[in-house]
Amino acid sequence: MSTKKFIGRGLIVAILCLLVMHVNEVIGFGAKLFAVAYPLLLGCVFAYVLNILMVRLERIYAPKSNNMLIVKTRRPVCMILSVALLVFIVFFVLYLVIPQVVNCFVIISKGVPEAIDELIAFLISKSDEIPTFQKELKNLNLDWGNIFNKVSTGLMKGTKGLWESATTFLGSFVGTVTNIVVGIIFSLYVLACKEEVGEKISRVMKAFLNRTVYEKISYVLKVVDQCFSSFIVGQVTEAIILGSLCAIGMYVLRLPYAGSIGALVGLTALIPVFGAYIGAVLGAFMIVTVEPKQALVFLVYLLILQQIEGNFIYPKVVGSSIGLPGIWVLAAIMVGSGLGGVVGMLVGVPIAASLYKLVRNATSKREQQREYLPNNVKPM
Repeated sequence: MSTKKFIGRGLIVAILCLLVMHVNEVIGFGAKLFAVAYPLLLGCVFAYVLNILMVRLERIYAPKSNNMLIVKTRRPVCMILSVALLVFIVFFVLYLVIPQVVNCFVIISKGVPEAIDELIAFLISKSDEIPTFQKELKNLNLDWGNIFNKVSTGLMKGTKGLWESATTFLGSFVGTVTNIVVGIIFSLYVLACKEEVGEKISRVMKAFLNRTVYEKISYVLKVVDQCFSSFIVGQVTEAIILGSLCAIGMYVLRLPYAGSIGALVGLTALIPVFGAYIGAVLGAFMIVTVEPKQALVFLVYLLILQQIEGNFIYPKVVGSSIGLPGIWVLAAIMVGSGLGGVVGMLVGVPIAASLYKLVRNATSKREQQREYLPNNVKPM
């Protein structure tokens, strides 16, 4: 071994030893660095999602025109339209869902005292065989005004704690909004010059990596990009189809909150497999506050719709686009939810699809090299 290689490897070992010895400081520094870079990372995520929509809009915006005005305005116009369309969809869904959810809680808060009084009256009528219990129920006089006053007094005593909680929540809310705004602004800069950024990254990689490593990294990134973009497009398409079918069916069955619940089911359907069931529970909760019997009709209808969606729509729209078998989709969701909650459920499927595709292609290539797989046989 040459002296130069020996010194280089010695330095690497020394650095690794220092990192192990000061692992807590390294973790703390990494956490601070992540907190500082979080808005920029969020902006990269926004840019990736917006780019999927922007690319499709650019294909519509006179793609074959050589007019200089159209060529110069294609990128900014499509970028602005992408942001505007995404913001409109988010606010439209919130406009449909939030007022109805608030209304449900108002109805429940008004109906709880009446329900308790009716329960007490029912127990009194059925307690003839236990005179002592019946007497206690009759003597039970619930003064709801006094109860609410006591609750309000108790809440007022905890004003200091509530104020501190409110201050913490407000600070967290402002921080979140700031990160989102900075992320959106950064994403617009990335989208405006994405070709230039991509070219510079490619030049740096070519300059510091050998050709084989560069090609392997480029191949992996290409596969990951294909899986993630296909998953996002397929999942959004599937969510729109499911939400629309839910709303149309509810209108036909004359169920309440058809538009709101349809939007809610479509929104929760962005979570693979389990999302529609979450929307079903929330939708049934909203309907129960108006007409409990119709909630059962809604659940039966959505169960049938979910079976159609799971067996016909999802495999065609999402499954075929990412090329991941159903069993691995379920496994990816379970593992992703355990590691990262809702976010893990969302990214688990495209990550699993990327790994599956990479392993499948590598296995087929290795089999062909070892002559285990003839060229005329379909790879796994």
